[in-house]
Amino acid sequence: MSVMALMPARAQDAKRWDGADDLATEPLDCAMAGAAMAPAADATADASMAEATPAMMAAPEYIGGAATGAPDLAGKPITLIDVPKLIGIGYFDATTKGQQEAAAELGNVTVKTDGPTDANIDKQITFIDNAITSGVNGILFAANDPVAIAPVLKKALAAGIHVVGYDANSEPDAREWFVQQALPNGIAKVMVDDMATEKGDSAAFAIVTSTFTTPNQARWIAEMQAYQEKCYPNMKWLETVEAQEDAKVSFDQATTLLNKYGDQLNGLFGMTSVATPSSADAVTQGNA
Repeated sequence: MSVMALMPARAQDAKRWDGADDLATEPLDCAMAGAAMAPAADATADASMAEATPAMMAAPEYIGGAATGAPDLAGKPITLIDVPKLIGIGYFDATTKGQQEAAAELGNVTVKTDGPTDANIDKQITFIDNAITSGVNGILFAANDPVAIAPVLKKALAAGIHVVGYDANSEPDAREWFVQQALPNGIAKVMVDDMATEKGDSAAFAIVTSTFTTPNQARWIAEMQAYQEKCYPNMKWLETVEAQEDAKVSFDQATTLLNKYGDQLNGLFGMTSVATPSSADAVTQGNA
């Protein structure tokens, strides 16, 4: 059994991935296809990329929103609040640490992290609403739900507060910029290729994610499905379950999948920093 990283909890089979957004998928080249490319073609492509400069590359169209009447704070004290999906887990402890280090380096920036202790979009919206009334200059966020969070972020923009997302996006016009840690189709390729390497190109797998509407994981899973169908058509996607970014729920969900599918299940994908170790624990205890 392999475990890959990257209310009653719901489950969903792979016939249709309803948790994904409505963006088109862009699966990368299959692993074997990439290895079979002619060296001359590779060399030409590498040379072309090497000669390219930032000025030669077309900048993508800006599709974000704008803070209405935001003051010019150049050289002045700036107060930010960070509202992640939840607090108290290692991943967002790390993003908080990075923000504090950046603020100290800039010198005129103060940033505070505050948010719900569980991945609850309603609670996250309340934290952002409170930040708006507190008079901060900017809000950083990682969305639990891209659609539900949009109105309160637009409210912040209308109040002249800068809004920047990271990790998990909102609707684009509800924030100014989004910092993406990795391309979703790249994450998908690595995870599915690793499963094929570990368990073969006809492996049967299941997924433990946070929620079906969490934007980054939903997009990763959509790209995983597209890449798997393109490159490993004999693989079988058994089921996807929600675990709410909760260690116990993740463990219980992984255990349920192990018991439900038995020897038919070759591997589990953990889509969060909580689901991955908890799923691994379930596999280890199940094999004990």
